[in-house]
Amino acid sequence: MSIADIAVIGSGAAATTTLIELFNKLIEGQTITEKLRIMVIDKYPEFWKGIPYGMRSSINSLTITNTADFVSVEQERKIFHEWLKANHDEWTRYYQLNGGVAASVWLANNLPLIEKDKWNEVYLPRFVFGWYMQNRLLTLLGQVEEKQLASITLIQAEAIAVKLNTDAVYEVTLEDGDKKTTYIKAQKIVIAIGSAPIKSNDDENSGLYAYINDLYAPTLDENLRTIKNDLHRTPANHNKNVLIIGSNASCIELLYILNHRPDILKDIHNITVISRTGKMPYYLSEAELEHYPCSNLDQLKQDGNYNVHTLVEATKKDISNAVQYTVIVVPYLNRIIGYTIELLQILDEGSKAIFFSIYGPQLTKLIRRSGPAYKSASDNLIALQKLSMLKGDFLNMEQGLNGGILNYINADYIQQKYPVAFKAVINCSGSGRLQNSASRLIGNLINQNGCGLTMSGEGIIVNEKFEAAPNLYVIGPLLAGNMNKIIHFWHLENVSRLIYLAPYLAEQLINN
Repeated sequence: MSIADIAVIGSGAAATTTLIELFNKLIEGQTITEKLRIMVIDKYPEFWKGIPYGMRSSINSLTITNTADFVSVEQERKIFHEWLKANHDEWTRYYQLNGGVAASVWLANNLPLIEKDKWNEVYLPRFVFGWYMQNRLLTLLGQVEEKQLASITLIQAEAIAVKLNTDAVYEVTLEDGDKKTTYIKAQKIVIAIGSAPIKSNDDENSGLYAYINDLYAPTLDENLRTIKNDLHRTPANHNKNVLIIGSNASCIELLYILNHRPDILKDIHNITVISRTGKMPYYLSEAELEHYPCSNLDQLKQDGNYNVHTLVEATKKDISNAVQYTVIVVPYLNRIIGYTIELLQILDEGSKAIFFSIYGPQLTKLIRRSGPAYKSASDNLIALQKLSMLKGDFLNMEQGLNGGILNYINADYIQQKYPVAFKAVINCSGSGRLQNSASRLIGNLINQNGCGLTMSGEGIIVNEKFEAAPNLYVIGPLLAGNMNKIIHFWHLENVSRLIYLAPYLAEQLINN
């Protein structure tokens, strides 16, 4: 069995941005002793895009932030904007032909902005960035192959285990679609699998209603067909109800798409979204204010002698003052977060670790935000009396005569049974802690390879070289909550952060 120099598990944005930087370094003359042999493993047949930017998502799925923020690293943003303009006719024509009502609306609203380079007002269809990433990588791959600097072997299979052999070479166990097991070996392993799998909230479903645990598995479009068919077959209109568990990014994306699908919407009596806040994310505003008052943080700084806990409390109070009338003013929010990070610097390393692992995700939940197109869609569904918000904690589903019955804890901490039966239930609650992950690979990394978890249990601990173990590297959302000289983010479901980190990881992969 030949031994690869590098095996990358996953081929989404984390893997692609890393390999782009690795190829750039090789082309620019980074010294290597011999041609790099790279293997890339992915469970799905589409490489270099990943779930958000490929065929498993919808062609109408948009970026959560504006295009300028989406790719905020200056040099990469310049290259991306140039590519968008050079390929303008191709991607806009494809979108017009394949995107339906949503595409027509989006193009009418956004092409004038693109012509004027108003990127901070454009929320781009994500498939376009998938095209860009794939094109950029394949172009660079052609150059490194021509120069005999590197080669890539693509393997469609699921990586389910990693083992370090006595010869200091890693062996990766692969399982194909027929459950057949094979093995590959590599000197270095990169874990770039994206977010951990979503935990099922309905293991007892007997088939009286459609349950979709992962909106993007196998694809969002296929799940939309399932919802449409199940609702269409339901005879009584008042029973054509949909439950969405959680109001996160995938929820608002689904609502945006449904708002532009009259063929499905006509068969929906009501959509209920249950979440702990009972609210949809806030509007984003780029308005520049004359002042950004942070009275609580100012008082904390003046008094001194604070700790990470009192710092976060002051931050939460200032965020509460800044977020009003369903709108988040982005420059104001950036001021508060920047001020918090500034005050954090004088605290000890343990306090910083607590902040990035525990408190960072809490702050994210306070400032969940959405672009105008997504927010307008949910507002429109509420105005049409198609969408209801329910504040509470999901418990479970039980079988009813006309579909699934929701059991939940209400805002007063009392267990309730929701008085409506659902014919379709979609889980948008997220992945949760890694210790109990459904991923066999993650379980193997923790239990057999000794990979430690961050304090929140939502990320894998790595050093400044991105290593969770010697020559075992992690990139992407599984880095959430790490705090060291290079990595200091409480979430990494963000392309700009991946682009920022990619050169550092690429350097480690090239070095012996």
